[in-house]
Amino acid sequence: YKRKPTLINNYVQSIHYMLETSKALNINNIFKDITMSYQQRIKNNIFFRDCTWQIIFAKWLRYSPMFCSDVRINKLLKKYYSTKLIENKLDPHWVTGFIDAEGCFSVIIEISESLKSKVRISFEINLHVKDKEILYKIQSFFGVGGIYHRPDRKKSVYRVTNVNNINDVIIPHFTKYPLISKKGVDFLLWCKVVKMILNKEHLTKEGFLTILSYYAYINRGVSKKVLNYYPNIIPSDKPIIDLPNNLNPQWVSGFVAGDGGFSIYVKSAKDYVLLEKVYCRFHIAQHSKDLELMKLFIKFFDCGVVNLRSNLSTPRCDFIVQDTNSLLKKIIPHFDSYPLLNLKQEDYVCFKQWIVDFI
Repeated sequence: YKRKPTLINNYVQSIHYMLETSKALNINNIFKDITMSYQQRIKNNIFFRDCTWQIIFAKWLRYSPMFCSDVRINKLLKKYYSTKLIENKLDPHWVTGFIDAEGCFSVIIEISESLKSKVRISFEINLHVKDKEILYKIQSFFGVGGIYHRPDRKKSVYRVTNVNNINDVIIPHFTKYPLISKKGVDFLLWCKVVKMILNKEHLTKEGFLTILSYYAYINRGVSKKVLNYYPNIIPSDKPIIDLPNNLNPQWVSGFVAGDGGFSIYVKSAKDYVLLEKVYCRFHIAQHSKDLELMKLFIKFFDCGVVNLRSNLSTPRCDFIVQDTNSLLKKIIPHFDSYPLLNLKQEDYVCFKQWIVDFI
């Protein structure tokens, strides 16, 4: 949009009015995303050359710890998002989607100097401590496991390690509501390890070596310590994960709550009053091995593109929607119907309000 200079004051006042009810939002400058909740404080003028933008966005981001660590938090807004948005029981598809993005199925191998080995298993979700309330909701959903906090690392973890709880609760859930990202491969191999532990097969040499073959493919593979003791581990065959024809809308919101983002970025525009233009973008980032899954988002939302990043050291792909019409007619209606439920919902509300009021 273009505005005449005489409208600048009204424009700024309107933004101030809107932003009095906002808390925090992800902003990037020229496609460099920075997430407010997880990055260190930086100076306001890192984004904007023009003094007017500094004033506008400093006011907008008044509740962001990234910009104003000493400003009192809007307690009413915090209470609203941290409790009321997640009062209802979680949808199982949403849970699977969120864990497809944020969950971890681990096999822990412990080997002593006497070559005595121990096998442990764990299902967990690691989040920033600010997002701990969704972990309590997930714990309530499953009815098992515990939540542990690491204030020194600003982390909260939901973890299930009891093999019977895993077998009776966790595995049946993901059997009924399957993971569809490549994390599903980890889950299937992890399930085999769980069964072997229940059958005491991990206590035999043959069983332990079989577990090592599964362990070699799960998450980051074999640790250096285990590899020192067992350098000739032969990885097992990988299971095949079949993608669905269509994505479940609850799964989509759960997945976006983990790996999605809502951004505003500013680019130079000489024909605009403030000499810069605001753009909005919805995006999902994922490892390039899930490229085909990312393409399903194009089909689901009926908009957007998927781009492979050129940097080979970070094999990632991104689903991106930045067309204003698509954001208004496809993205916003979806998340209005299927909320994100965690703290990322706050980003979405600010993002939506900006688009509806000013684009």
